[in-house]
Amino acid sequence: MAPFKPSIGVELDFLLCFRRSDLPMRTDLRPTPGSRVIFPPSVLGMMEARIRRTIDDALARPHSLGDRVIKSNWEAAAPDALHLRGYQHWTIKAAETYNFPDQMRDEAFVRTFRWYPFKIASPALWVTENSWAEIRTVVQAMTDDLIIIIPPGAAMNFHYGHGKEYIPFRKLRRIAALLVAVDPLMTQLHPEYRRRDNTALSNRLYSRIAHGRPAELTARILGADYVEAEPEVPVRRRRPIPIPRPFRRRTPNFIAPFRRGQLTGYPFSTEVFRGSGYAEDNTDDFGPVEIPPAVREILQCRNAPTVAELMRYSPQPDDRPAYSFQAYTFDRYQRAAQNKRTIEFRQMASTFEPREVVAHGEVIVRLCEFAAEAPLEELWKIVLDCAVGENHGTWFDIFDLLADLELISEARILQHSVARFRGETVPKELKSDTNFSDWHRVFDWVSLLIGANEEGVSWFDERPAFVLAQIYVAFFVLYILFLRGR
Repeated sequence: MAPFKPSIGVELDFLLCFRRSDLPMRTDLRPTPGSRVIFPPSVLGMMEARIRRTIDDALARPHSLGDRVIKSNWEAAAPDALHLRGYQHWTIKAAETYNFPDQMRDEAFVRTFRWYPFKIASPALWVTENSWAEIRTVVQAMTDDLIIIIPPGAAMNFHYGHGKEYIPFRKLRRIAALLVAVDPLMTQLHPEYRRRDNTALSNRLYSRIAHGRPAELTARILGADYVEAEPEVPVRRRRPIPIPRPFRRRTPNFIAPFRRGQLTGYPFSTEVFRGSGYAEDNTDDFGPVEIPPAVREILQCRNAPTVAELMRYSPQPDDRPAYSFQAYTFDRYQRAAQNKRTIEFRQMASTFEPREVVAHGEVIVRLCEFAAEAPLEELWKIVLDCAVGENHGTWFDIFDLLADLELISEARILQHSVARFRGETVPKELKSDTNFSDWHRVFDWVSLLIGANEEGVSWFDERPAFVLAQIYVAFFVLYILFLRGR
């Protein structure tokens, strides 16, 4: 398998429920406020064995195995594959303690069942149809054979990588740049509790790049002053003019169930912004820098540790923002004992709907591949669109982004989970509320002249004297034409 081919892995959190009558022990009948009873190792072993049997039975079916990055113990023993030894097969382990809210259980349920939080993780898989099929098969089997509950807070994490290899630096830098831009829109796919979760904080709002840390200074402080690739410098452009388009139709063949402007993004917390643990970041009073300058600074980075440092929120070793580049930090990158080489996507809520799991994975792969392969001008257009969409949802939202990235099929699947998080359902038939038109793009040439600049400063605020002079000249010309017409 070619070393540049992308690979993927997924982790899913859940509560496994067992009938009390099936447990080889007595348990307290009283309701517990948390998510689990403390079981002895023998009971936990029985629960893990039940999950393992479900997964093994599912993968024993014909055509159910995906394309594994590591196919044998012999291959796992090779020096370049040691970090993947634990990702040859599906793994099962106890997860965090999640709160199991009262409204999700009743007295009869508490009398009948006991529950315990688990996490399953896929092996490292090459991104192929066979691999997506394996993920679908396992998730469906878990849903069919076990009693599973997804409590608030339970997460689904994807790992994107290049198999045994590190992600090439140019691609890594591009991915980080795009993720800073799309972060405020991607969060519209996720429930409110994931947007506020301190284990998946927004890179766009709270990371070091959000504080405006310069790439060159960051590299010098790290001691990472070597060059893996020279900076990329997009041509400066003015932002699109956000003409409101509060409609559901996104393309000629795709109507979303939500009008532009209905879906919300992150709430901003000054306390979180000023509480990262970096003393120089915690004195900022002005909030995060605008998206385009932040992305430009990422593209100025000359090596992977500098990119990873700017994408961090905290200096703690377990720092985990929404998009984690921890494997590429100065202390871990290219080290002999380094045990990961992936980017971790941490913001998604757990789900055991197979199509939704795979759709999220396909969106992640498409984002990363687009970032790497798109011409810089095309990448920059998406960055500016996202910068405008962050504050003008009636002009551009997550479903516009998915449509621009040719992810219509995935958007049609994920719209159901978005509706579910909002307590809604998607109608069987979505009626059009407007004819599709690219008329808003007619204003693009106008925005080149009078749109806000990359920092979000309006044309008038940027050069007020010049604007007033232009207005004066325009009125003078109109006045002369009026006199001549008389």
